[in-house]
Amino acid sequence: MTNNLNRQPSDSDGLEQTKDKNNTFDTYLIGIGLDQWVPEIHSAIAQGAQDVLSIMTQPRSVDEIREVSRKMRHSPASIIQVTGIMWYLTYLSIERGQTFVTGAYLCRDPEGRLAAYFNGVGTQRLSSHLKRHTSPGCTAGIDLRLPAGKSSNAERPPPLPHGHCHVLSIAIVNDKRRGKCLYLKPERYGVHGIRNLAHHAIMYSKSLKRKHTFGGNEVPGMRKERIPDDFVAAFAEAVTSLDDGPNAIAEVGRRGKGEGIGGMHEFLMRRLGGDVSAALPAESEKRMRHLLERLESEYDFVDLRFGNEVVIDLPAEVERSLPEASGVVGPSPLLRWSSPT
Repeated sequence: MTNNLNRQPSDSDGLEQTKDKNNTFDTYLIGIGLDQWVPEIHSAIAQGAQDVLSIMTQPRSVDEIREVSRKMRHSPASIIQVTGIMWYLTYLSIERGQTFVTGAYLCRDPEGRLAAYFNGVGTQRLSSHLKRHTSPGCTAGIDLRLPAGKSSNAERPPPLPHGHCHVLSIAIVNDKRRGKCLYLKPERYGVHGIRNLAHHAIMYSKSLKRKHTFGGNEVPGMRKERIPDDFVAAFAEAVTSLDDGPNAIAEVGRRGKGEGIGGMHEFLMRRLGGDVSAALPAESEKRMRHLLERLESEYDFVDLRFGNEVVIDLPAEVERSLPEASGVVGPSPLLRWSSPT
């Protein structure tokens, strides 16, 4: 796979960067036991990138995207498409060194087109994630296991990392800080059947225990939408003595139930900006500046994120040179949109 769909590298440095990127990705695949799927995964990434580009830039309205996508619900085509999209997001996370065993993606989706697609191909479901930031009807899930007999082995998509076989999608609409975004969380279990529901109940009970254990949100391999506990504690220590400190602590929240790191960053920037900082107690100002430096050095998209999730600016990504693979020449057949009549 090369990254030269829209332009050829201008010199040998570009070729070497592409080679290094592919070597890093292949090393990742070997490390998680998917080395036998390398060619198929490269193709899935390239196809997923093309499908994201098509969904986000085609001429149909959001409602039309949702209706067209709904016709593909539970079909092999939609399972293959979603698998490719999730592999594309995985590829982007590896580029920035943000892979995870369990975690989620927060994707900028300013027109809500990708959210409409996932809402269409998915089935409405319940979720404990980001309840404050979504509305009824905006949460869906799609199982990625193709039933036996539905397609040949040659048509089956490669597995996702770490046994993930279900994707939770949550559309975040008109958020005051993030605008429109799409939250995507790959999971090991779906929502249909007693076995899947039992596993969800077990995983939920484990997550509750982890949430109430200091440091539970910094488990290695986890990149969820929760603020690391040390940042929660540092923020509380820095602002608790301020008149508006208690309200800010409540607004920022913890355990994925508030404005998160984005809200924390906004408060620090506002209170430390201009002449406002002159009224701050010296110790509070010192702690706030130190915390702000930590946030901005540790995270990208610090003004948007909830916690430790992977944040991806999809409009910017699809304007870059997309990954390429043999046989991938455009979006999937059912996503080759035509202008509505």
